[in-house]
This record gives sequence, C-alpha cells and structure tokens, in this order.
Amino acid sequence: MNIIIDCMSGDNAPEEIVKGALDGAAKYGVTPVLVGEEAAIRAVAQKNKLSLEGARIVNAAGPHITMEDAPGDVMSAEKAQSSMAVALDLLKGGEGDALVSAGNTGALLTGSTLKIRRIKGVRRAALGAIIPLGSPTMLADAGAQTDCTPENLVLFAVMGSLFMEKVMGIERPKVALINNGAEEHKGTPLQSAAYQLLKADKSLNFVGNIEGREIPEGNADVLVADGFTGNIVLKMCEGLGIFVKSTLKKLFYHNTLSKIGAVFVKGSLDKLKKDMDYSEYGGAPFLGIAKPVIKAHGSSNAKSISYCVLQAKNYATSGMIDEIARFAAEQAAASTNKE
Repeated sequence: MNIIIDCMSGDNAPEEIVKGALDGAAKYGVTPVLVGEEAAIRAVAQKNKLSLEGARIVNAAGPHITMEDAPGDVMSAEKAQSSMAVALDLLKGGEGDALVSAGNTGALLTGSTLKIRRIKGVRRAALGAIIPLGSPTMLADAGAQTDCTPENLVLFAVMGSLFMEKVMGIERPKVALINNGAEEHKGTPLQSAAYQLLKADKSLNFVGNIEGREIPEGNADVLVADGFTGNIVLKMCEGLGIFVKSTLKKLFYHNTLSKIGAVFVKGSLDKLKKDMDYSEYGGAPFLGIAKPVIKAHGSSNAKSISYCVLQAKNYATSGMIDEIARFAAEQAAASTNKE
C-alpha cells in the first residue's frame, strides 16, 4: 500500500513530516510516497540517520501552499508545483491509496473536492476532527461546511459513525447532535429537523441532543454539527486542553512543596496529558471525498504524522467509502420519491 505524504506543508515541515512518514511506514508496513523538495527530504533523512530505502520521493519544487494562501490557490498555475498540488495529483492518478497533509485546511479541501471529487451522491464533504477526550470522539463537521441542510447533518452522522466503527474500532458508535438543550424540540429549525431525521435512521445509534457542557464527558463517539458550530466547539476544546495543562503546570511548579506533591501524582498527570494529546489519534479525515485524505494538525510532530499514516492505511482498507456511496444513493432516491 502506498501512502502519499505532503512533506512541505505544516508548521514543522519538512523535518517532522519526513521523520513521522518514515516512522509510520516502517511501523505499519506501507510504502511512503514523499512529496516535496527532494534535496530537503534527503537532508532530513541524512541529518536524522533515517533510511530512505523503499520510499519513493516525488520532487515538488514549489512555491508551496502556505497557511496564508486562499483555498483556491492550490488550483492555480502558480502553485501547480506545490507539494500539496502534486500530492493531490498523485492520489487522483492512482499512484497512492491515501494522502496525508498538515497544510492549509481550506486549500486541501478545495483541492480534494476539485481534483479527487466527492463520492457520488455526497453533496457536502465534512471535516471529521478527532477530539481527545480520554477516548477518541469525532466531531463532524469541524469547519468545512458552514451552511448545511438537515440531510447534510444526517450524512455527516453516517460518515462519522462509519469512520469510528471501521477505522477506530468502536462498535455501534453513539451519535449525538450538538444543540442548546437536551430536549427534542430545542434548537434552530436546522437542529429540530435534523433531530427527527437522525431519530428515524435505524442504522445509527442516535442518543439524542448533547449540550456543550456534556461534550467533555465523552458521552458520545460522534458529535454532529454544521461546520460553523463544529469549528467553535473544536477550537474551544483545543483551548480548554491548553488551559488545563498550563494551569496544572503552574499549580505543581509554584513552589518546592507543590513540586514534591507533583512527584506523587506524576502517573495520573502523565495519563491526563496523554488523554488530551491530539497526536495520539492522528488527523482529521475529509469525509465524503472519493479517496482517503487525512488532514493532519498544522503543528503536527513526527509522532502525530506517524499515527496519521496508520489512520490513512486503515481508512484505505476499511471499505467505508463504498458504504458511504451506497447510503448517499439511498438518501438521493428517498429524496426523489418525496418529490
């Protein structure tokens, strides 16, 4: 299996990306297709005494996509030799089974939508972010689609549920709709209508609405929202994690007595740190795209990229893209019959 890795995108590119790609390839038995400036990739390997045997390097001379670029720039002639554009072209051409990139989210989604295309019948792709809440929880959509219909939210729920079951290994994932109250009638017309559709879909293990304060408790495996709401929740969870870790550090390193106390709870603190570490779970898949695309965190280190390689491999072998296609066809047929 060939996993394409965009080596020039992300805050820590190319060093952490190349290190993680080679580590993941060795651990999980895949062939890494390293896309980027060949000289830079080889320099990282030489500096860190890493073997490139079995790896394929595809040169992409740049200029590369930056975090400041507009989403559409990935399709421009100027950026045609960017590592992201070349990586997407390789995936489109069948030279890899999945793609991992830590680059500009908007550009990666635009390129995936226009180059790879959506699964037939899927009108909106979703960003399925994995939130570290002790156990992995998927948030779909986490920011790709801000203007949604109730049917879009149902599709996000189905795609998220399939991913958590087939890729993350969670049996009968619990699906909840993010809302401003637990009662069935709560929310805007979007949430109210989506609730009824989710409740009626017997393929889902739908557990009802979930309020913001309940999200950190981990009572659901899949959190469903439009992209506007989802992105706010995602950033809030990320900020909460940073706040908790920094606050604990201040408390336990305040004076000599508190430092002594920290020794006795080190095991628990290490577990908490691991439970809140996004790098433990890889990246965020673009759900609804016709081939597996994993969006790694922009500040990913080698450990996170290595997990993304495993995630990409599991996604490519899960068969869930075919199942999404079947569901989308059924949803489209049901919509036509109603008309």
